[in-house]
Amino acid sequence: METKVPFYNIVNIFLPGLVLLGSSVLLFLDEVMTLVQSITNLGSTGLEILVTVSLFAIAYEVGYIIFRLGSAAIEPLLKKMFGWVEHSDFIAAGKTSEKAHDKLEMLSREYGYTRTQITLFIALTVLTGVRTQWWFMFVCILCVGLFTLTARGHMKKTQKAVKQYLRASCGES
Repeated sequence: METKVPFYNIVNIFLPGLVLLGSSVLLFLDEVMTLVQSITNLGSTGLEILVTVSLFAIAYEVGYIIFRLGSAAIEPLLKKMFGWVEHSDFIAAGKTSEKAHDKLEMLSREYGYTRTQITLFIALTVLTGVRTQWWFMFVCILCVGLFTLTARGHMKKTQKAVKQYLRASCGES
Protein backbone atom coordinates (compact mmCIF):
# COMPACT_ATOMS: atom_id res chain seq x y z
CA MET A 1 0.00 0.00 0.00
CA GLU A 2 1.38 3.37 -1.05
CA THR A 3 0.66 6.46 1.02
CA LYS A 4 1.05 9.89 -0.54
CA VAL A 5 1.06 13.11 1.46
CA PRO A 6 -0.34 15.99 -0.59
CA PHE A 7 2.04 18.90 -1.05
CA TYR A 8 -0.73 21.22 0.22
CA ASN A 9 -0.70 19.42 3.59
CA ILE A 10 3.05 19.79 3.89
CA VAL A 11 3.03 23.49 3.05
CA ASN A 12 -0.19 24.46 4.80
CA ILE A 13 -0.09 22.25 7.89
CA PHE A 14 3.33 20.73 8.58
CA LEU A 15 5.48 23.75 7.69
CA PRO A 16 3.57 26.25 9.91
CA GLY A 17 3.80 23.74 12.75
CA LEU A 18 7.56 23.48 12.28
CA VAL A 19 7.89 27.27 12.13
CA LEU A 20 5.93 27.69 15.37
CA LEU A 21 7.92 24.96 17.14
CA GLY A 22 11.22 26.33 15.83
CA SER A 23 10.31 29.85 16.91
CA SER A 24 9.24 28.51 20.30
CA VAL A 25 12.63 26.85 20.67
CA LEU A 26 14.33 30.20 20.06
CA LEU A 27 11.97 32.03 22.41
CA PHE A 28 12.26 29.44 25.19
CA LEU A 29 15.88 28.44 24.55
CA ASP A 30 16.92 27.98 28.20
CA GLU A 31 14.01 25.67 28.95
CA VAL A 32 14.58 23.69 25.75
CA MET A 33 18.31 23.33 26.46
CA THR A 34 17.51 21.90 29.89
CA LEU A 35 15.12 19.41 28.33
CA VAL A 36 17.60 18.41 25.60
CA GLN A 37 20.35 17.88 28.17
CA SER A 38 18.03 15.70 30.24
CA ILE A 39 17.25 13.54 27.21
CA THR A 40 20.85 13.25 26.00
CA ASN A 41 22.09 12.42 29.50
CA LEU A 42 19.97 9.28 29.39
CA GLY A 43 22.35 8.05 26.66
CA SER A 44 19.72 6.24 24.63
CA THR A 45 19.77 6.69 20.87
CA GLY A 46 16.36 5.03 20.73
CA LEU A 47 14.95 7.69 23.02
CA GLU A 48 16.44 10.47 20.89
CA ILE A 49 14.87 8.95 17.77
CA LEU A 50 11.53 8.65 19.56
CA VAL A 51 11.72 12.30 20.65
CA THR A 52 12.58 13.39 17.09
CA VAL A 53 9.68 11.46 15.57
CA SER A 54 7.41 12.80 18.32
CA LEU A 55 8.48 16.35 17.53
CA PHE A 56 7.55 15.86 13.86
CA ALA A 57 4.16 14.53 14.94
CA ILE A 58 3.71 17.47 17.32
CA ALA A 59 4.70 19.89 14.53
CA TYR A 60 2.04 18.39 12.27
CA GLU A 61 -0.63 18.59 15.01
CA VAL A 62 0.33 22.16 15.93
CA GLY A 63 0.18 23.07 12.24
CA TYR A 64 -3.22 21.43 11.93
CA ILE A 65 -4.48 23.42 14.92
CA ILE A 66 -3.16 26.62 13.32
CA PHE A 67 -4.87 25.64 10.04
CA ARG A 68 -8.22 24.98 11.80
CA LEU A 69 -7.99 28.17 13.90
CA GLY A 70 -7.49 30.09 10.69
CA SER A 71 -10.55 28.46 9.21
CA ALA A 72 -12.74 28.97 12.28
CA ALA A 73 -11.58 32.37 13.53
CA ILE A 74 -9.62 34.25 10.87
CA GLU A 75 -11.67 33.36 7.79
CA PRO A 76 -14.94 34.87 9.10
CA LEU A 77 -13.07 38.09 9.90
CA LEU A 78 -11.48 38.20 6.44
CA LYS A 79 -14.83 37.55 4.77
CA LYS A 80 -16.43 40.31 6.83
CA MET A 81 -13.64 42.77 5.97
CA PHE A 82 -13.21 41.99 2.27
CA GLY A 83 -16.35 40.14 1.17
CA TRP A 84 -16.57 36.73 -0.41
CA VAL A 85 -18.63 34.84 -2.95
CA GLU A 86 -21.42 32.46 -2.05
CA HIS A 87 -20.18 28.88 -1.82
CA SER A 88 -22.82 27.78 -4.34
CA ASP A 89 -21.55 30.38 -6.85
CA PHE A 90 -17.97 29.23 -6.27
CA ILE A 91 -18.97 25.61 -6.98
CA ALA A 92 -21.07 26.58 -10.01
CA ALA A 93 -18.23 28.66 -11.47
CA GLY A 94 -15.82 25.76 -10.97
CA LYS A 95 -18.13 23.50 -12.97
CA THR A 96 -18.20 25.78 -16.00
CA SER A 97 -14.93 24.45 -17.41
CA GLU A 98 -11.75 22.61 -16.49
CA LYS A 99 -9.85 25.90 -16.76
CA ALA A 100 -12.28 27.58 -14.35
CA HIS A 101 -12.02 24.68 -11.91
CA ASP A 102 -8.23 24.72 -11.97
CA LYS A 103 -7.97 28.49 -11.57
CA LEU A 104 -10.46 28.60 -8.69
CA GLU A 105 -8.77 25.63 -7.02
CA MET A 106 -5.40 27.42 -7.25
CA LEU A 107 -6.84 30.67 -5.86
CA SER A 108 -8.55 28.76 -3.06
CA ARG A 109 -5.32 27.02 -2.08
CA GLU A 110 -3.34 30.28 -2.15
CA TYR A 111 -5.98 31.93 -0.01
CA GLY A 112 -5.97 29.00 2.43
CA TYR A 113 -2.19 29.17 2.72
CA THR A 114 -2.33 32.92 3.33
CA ARG A 115 -5.05 32.49 5.97
CA THR A 116 -2.87 29.93 7.75
CA GLN A 117 0.10 32.29 7.68
CA ILE A 118 -2.00 35.06 9.24
CA THR A 119 -2.95 32.67 12.05
CA LEU A 120 0.66 31.52 12.48
CA PHE A 121 1.97 35.06 12.81
CA ILE A 122 -0.81 36.01 15.24
CA ALA A 123 0.26 33.05 17.40
CA LEU A 124 3.90 34.13 17.11
CA THR A 125 2.90 37.69 18.04
CA VAL A 126 1.34 36.38 21.25
CA LEU A 127 4.35 34.18 22.06
CA THR A 128 6.84 36.97 21.41
CA GLY A 129 4.75 39.29 23.58
CA VAL A 130 4.85 36.75 26.43
CA ARG A 131 8.65 36.57 26.13
CA THR A 132 8.93 40.37 25.66
CA GLN A 133 10.83 40.04 22.40
CA TRP A 134 9.53 43.35 21.04
CA TRP A 135 11.55 43.44 17.81
CA PHE A 136 10.38 39.91 16.90
CA MET A 137 6.83 40.87 17.87
CA PHE A 138 7.01 43.90 15.57
CA VAL A 139 8.17 41.69 12.67
CA CYS A 140 5.29 39.28 13.36
CA ILE A 141 2.77 42.14 13.36
CA LEU A 142 4.17 43.33 10.03
CA CYS A 143 3.77 39.79 8.67
CA VAL A 144 0.15 39.68 9.84
CA GLY A 145 -0.46 42.92 7.94
CA LEU A 146 1.35 41.68 4.85
CA PHE A 147 -0.52 38.38 4.73
CA THR A 148 -3.84 40.13 5.41
CA LEU A 149 -3.26 42.32 2.35
CA THR A 150 -2.28 39.22 0.39
CA ALA A 151 -5.48 37.45 1.49
CA ARG A 152 -7.47 40.49 0.37
CA GLY A 153 -5.84 40.22 -3.05
CA HIS A 154 -6.64 36.50 -3.33
CA MET A 155 -10.22 37.12 -2.23
CA LYS A 156 -10.72 39.90 -4.80
CA LYS A 157 -9.21 37.74 -7.57
CA THR A 158 -11.50 34.87 -6.58
CA GLN A 159 -14.57 37.11 -6.55
CA LYS A 160 -13.69 38.49 -9.98
CA ALA A 161 -13.00 35.03 -11.42
CA VAL A 162 -16.27 33.57 -10.09
CA LYS A 163 -18.27 36.45 -11.58
CA GLN A 164 -16.40 36.12 -14.88
CA TYR A 165 -16.97 32.35 -15.17
CA LEU A 166 -20.62 32.61 -14.15
CA ARG A 167 -21.24 35.38 -16.72
CA ALA A 168 -19.48 33.36 -19.41
CA SER A 169 -21.58 30.30 -18.63
CA CYS A 170 -24.76 32.38 -19.02
CA GLY A 171 -23.58 33.67 -22.41
CA GLU A 172 -22.89 37.22 -21.21
CA SER A 173 -19.71 39.02 -22.13
